[in-house]
Amino acid sequence: SIFGMFSLHPITLMMILGIVVQGLAECFISPRYLEYFSLQAPKGEEGLYLGFSHLHSFFSSILGFGLSGYLLTAYAPDPATLTAEQAKSAYSQAYMIWYYFAAIGLTAAFALLIYRKFVDKSGRVAS
Repeated sequence: SIFGMFSLHPITLMMILGIVVQGLAECFISPRYLEYFSLQAPKGEEGLYLGFSHLHSFFSSILGFGLSGYLLTAYAPDPATLTAEQAKSAYSQAYMIWYYFAAIGLTAAFALLIYRKFVDKSGRVAS
């Protein structure tokens, strides 16, 4: 029970706490992120640069939306269409979904390391 008033399942409570922590982090990170891009922009083009600063979110949302739909269909089909025995075997590999997203994250991390190796701090290709 929370403060003796009502009870929540531990997963529900952790989900709510996670959302609260993410919201607080966004309050501190987002203004600095936007300030960084607006300071880089030439005078009069701040809005354009702020718009471009969110392109990564746009593309990752589209990629994540399509990929997660495909992976859920492949590894966690609709339970209404399966018998109990079919569901047990169908969901036995559901953890594989996370390997795909971990591979995307590792690929991005390695790409950034390679980028850092070949591009110097001024943005020019290192010789």
